[in-house]
Amino acid sequence: MSAPPTARLPRVDQLNPRQQMAIDCARCSRRLGMVGRVWGEARYRGRLFRLWVCVPECPPPVVGGTP
Repeated sequence: MSAPPTARLPRVDQLNPRQQMAIDCARCSRRLGMVGRVWGEARYRGRLFRLWVCVPECPPPVVGGTP
């Protein structure tokens, strides 16, 4: 399975280890938990990485904090 032609995958070397291991979302860095979907596959140094993202989509960033 690979990414759709319109999807732009990040460079694997720019992701943190948790994103590379599919623990965190490859787009927003939030923990995936029990849900996620394959965004695409990328090769880096001869190894294949399957990048995962949030389902159904990444939540909007939280601005500020509690009042």
